[in-house]
Amino acid sequence: MRTKFLYMLVPLLVLCMSFSFAQEKTISGNVTDQQGLPLPGVSIVIVGTTNGTQTDFDGNYTISASVGQVLRYSYIGQKTVESTVGASNTINVQMEEDAQALAEVVVTGYGSRSRELSTSAISTVSTEKIEAFVPSTSVDNILQGQAAGVQVTAANGRPGQTAFVTIRGVGSINASTTPLYVVDGIPVNSDFINNLNPNDIESFSILKDAATVSKYGSRGANGVVLITTKKGKSGDARITFRSSYGFGEKIPDPFDLMNTSQKLELERQFAELGVNAAQSLPGATADDAERRRLISLDTNWEEELLRKSQIQSNSLSVSGGDERLTYFLSLGYDKNTGIIDRIDGFERITARLNTSYQAKDWLNIGANISLSRSTTDLPRDRNNVQNPFRAMYDYNPWDPLYLRDANGGIVTDDQGDPVYNPTTSGFPIALALQTEPEDNRNFLITGSLSADMKFSDKFSNRFSVGATNNRYNRTARSIAGGVLNSIVGDANFPGTQTDNFANTLQYNVNNLFTYSDTYGEYHNFSASFLLEYNENIYTDLFASSRGFPSPEIPYQDVAAEATSAGSSEARRILFSQGLFLDYDYDSKYILSASVRRDGSSRFGPDNKYGYFYSGSAAWNIAKESFMEGSFVNDLKLRASYGTSGNQNIGDFNYLDLLQFGTYNGNTTAIPIGVGNPEIQWESQAILDVGVEFGLFNNRISGVVDYYKKNSKDLLLNQPLSQTVGDEDNSIVANIGEIENSGLEVSLNADVIRGKDFIWRVGGNVAFMDNKVVSLVNGEDIINGTFGYNILSEGEEINSFYTVKYAGVNPANGEPLYYDLDGNITNEYSASFNTILKGKSPYANIEGGFFTSVRWHGFGLRADFVGKGGNYILNFQRQSGISIGNIDSNQRVEAFNYWKQPGDTNVLPSPLYQGTADQDSDRWLERGDYIRLRTLTFDYSLPNKFLDGTGLDAVRFFATGQNLFTITEYNGDPEIGIGSNESSAAGSQGFIPGAFSLFSYPQTRSYTFGVEIGF
Repeated sequence: MRTKFLYMLVPLLVLCMSFSFAQEKTISGNVTDQQGLPLPGVSIVIVGTTNGTQTDFDGNYTISASVGQVLRYSYIGQKTVESTVGASNTINVQMEEDAQALAEVVVTGYGSRSRELSTSAISTVSTEKIEAFVPSTSVDNILQGQAAGVQVTAANGRPGQTAFVTIRGVGSINASTTPLYVVDGIPVNSDFINNLNPNDIESFSILKDAATVSKYGSRGANGVVLITTKKGKSGDARITFRSSYGFGEKIPDPFDLMNTSQKLELERQFAELGVNAAQSLPGATADDAERRRLISLDTNWEEELLRKSQIQSNSLSVSGGDERLTYFLSLGYDKNTGIIDRIDGFERITARLNTSYQAKDWLNIGANISLSRSTTDLPRDRNNVQNPFRAMYDYNPWDPLYLRDANGGIVTDDQGDPVYNPTTSGFPIALALQTEPEDNRNFLITGSLSADMKFSDKFSNRFSVGATNNRYNRTARSIAGGVLNSIVGDANFPGTQTDNFANTLQYNVNNLFTYSDTYGEYHNFSASFLLEYNENIYTDLFASSRGFPSPEIPYQDVAAEATSAGSSEARRILFSQGLFLDYDYDSKYILSASVRRDGSSRFGPDNKYGYFYSGSAAWNIAKESFMEGSFVNDLKLRASYGTSGNQNIGDFNYLDLLQFGTYNGNTTAIPIGVGNPEIQWESQAILDVGVEFGLFNNRISGVVDYYKKNSKDLLLNQPLSQTVGDEDNSIVANIGEIENSGLEVSLNADVIRGKDFIWRVGGNVAFMDNKVVSLVNGEDIINGTFGYNILSEGEEINSFYTVKYAGVNPANGEPLYYDLDGNITNEYSASFNTILKGKSPYANIEGGFFTSVRWHGFGLRADFVGKGGNYILNFQRQSGISIGNIDSNQRVEAFNYWKQPGDTNVLPSPLYQGTADQDSDRWLERGDYIRLRTLTFDYSLPNKFLDGTGLDAVRFFATGQNLFTITEYNGDPEIGIGSNESSAAGSQGFIPGAFSLFSYPQTRSYTFGVEIGF
């Protein structure tokens, strides 16, 4: 009987166990590192399925699983952990560091390498830092203050505008100093960077020294910025939605403009003193009644022309995969209306798909593609009446926005619309913003296909093809009856339009064959051979017409007459071979070397090829036996030396150039450029010595680097005799050498590292120096947009070169200057221009620092940026207090002029307008500043609030940018473009930040958003 009972009981137990294993339940827990700190973003997958989840910021997770199933916990840099689901509903996991996994964290040129085996100066900007700056319409602005030695200056505040980025100083004078941007292995023109979606970026790696930039040869002279976009991970699909909305405003000026009462009073005072330009102004001619009428019209032109911008950003991503196929798909939409009223601003739509497929055990195929469409409605960034920002400061406060009748009412037209007041300038800018529209459209396609083949444990090969194609369209119109058309148009052909189209196609093909092996257990060696082909094809065309039947039909086909048209094409090719060698002994003693040969179509047959090399070494002192048990976790010394080149000049400078025109109906050829077949590569020799360290379980970490970079054979315009026939009277030649040197320090510390509370601080600072080493025959070269900068041997690059101001004569209010002998004189002469030693547009100290606090689900992070030692010609202030500008509005400061003998620290007397308003270092100011670039507060909901909702994570955040600035500069010190018409980026003599002159100002913004994961 007992035996029969057992036979019956066993099947029953099996049935119960089977039911138990099949019964799903909710498992929750917490994942920490070996110090007990929570690990966010840990991937948790049920083995044998695609179901999974991730931990939130506090390391918490929930997942539905059955008893007996195995949960696999994986995280970069940590050993993978597996745990079997049992009776308990709670599984807490403590992970351990995996030295082997940590090895793959540094992205270098043409691959990746463990940080401990790296011999190079590489700065990495992680996802955490990137997210603190998102939303941002341009990814290069995110780099500001984040990496030592990387100088980032916002060009201006226009939405979608890219920044000026230099790495370790000015590496060239005329050739481009912009670093090479590489997105997932694809070179991308810096002009197109603002078409990338910042939400797609996983990390930045900035290559700064010869150990890595030499691998890029002629394209690495200005440093390399490697951008890695996000990839999918094995597990169930993870969906993330992020949305934010906010507003922006012009950063307030540190000075006051005059209101109507003040301006009328200044006009009266100037007229009494005998200033001719003030005699006919209302302050001198108006009676009491007229004065009261004008005061009643008091107008704040900033309020009339500007608005609060609307900023919105939305992104959706889906990622996941299995053991063979992973994917990352994203969509993004960004819009920033900008602060100028009556125009649309910037808008961008993006899409991206990154995939990786393990086709065979020996073959992995990767395919990435991204699409981006952006539109920008542009204001006229010029130093004339078409610039709304100049109008904002120039228009008199007694000039209202709309015309007024005798009773003070607004005048209307036949349609009942208010009529804009042309103002004393004769140019109603508010109307012109509507009748003179200009907009740009860009459609960027970036794609790549790669195949990684592993032939054996020793031999592997990576073949990749990447391409970028940007289609640019610009339409500039002057609508019939509009402001400009009425002034310079033809009444018989009302309305004009110009359409520009440009197509830039760049494709890159490379093959990297690698051999790697270990000898005698400790000797690790690898060698890679590179073949690379790069071609850039640029085509453009334009057409202009006049006479349009309706402003609602903006197409050339309907125009009465075509006025001009043209097209061109330019191609350039770069073919390269490279050999990269790496060796290490037990990860302690490390050597690397590289040699690369580039052939460029930009140079003549005799100088087509350039050779670039590097050698570097490192010693991991922390791995020595005598360091065991110490508080030092990481200590590495490294040094590198090598060369790179620069070919960023025009395509045909080695040839004599012709321009074609017409004469009596026949085609003619006109010489416009004298070629120089002897021009060759600019070359750079870079020395770097650095130390990296981590202390007290890496609670304190840092990097210190010293570098010296010599740029030789500078490609500059050498003056020619006017009889030669060149339209610029110059020829491109290799005629100089400059030197940049500096010290970079980066420090990060976990001040408090608790389970529920974390406080981190960190920052970086770079001390920089530069000088002109040599020029042809030692002759100085006047440079800069207005000729107020100079290249002179032994001096700082582009030192300011102008007349020195000696102040105001306290006896009579007359402006005084220094002549070339240092004598004070009341005469002004441009012949007194002199080098202002130690004063240039380039900062000698620059950096950033942050502090970050997290408590449970709350987080607060503040990022500061700053620089010092640079000078700016403040032409905008000159315009606001110049005596000759009395017919325009003035700053309140203009009242502080000399009035009686003994007055000091005053402006010159208005009686001396002829010499008082002249250009001199009176307008030169220090550009030092510290700015709170970003302040972000966020809160992540605990998992207990999300149970049963289907959501994995919910995060709310609020971000403020450019909240306050500490500076003594009389304006906004963050200047890239002073005036786009006067000095456009890339034009002859352009120097970022050299002067200010009514460019689009920087803005302050506030955004609020939510991020949801499920």
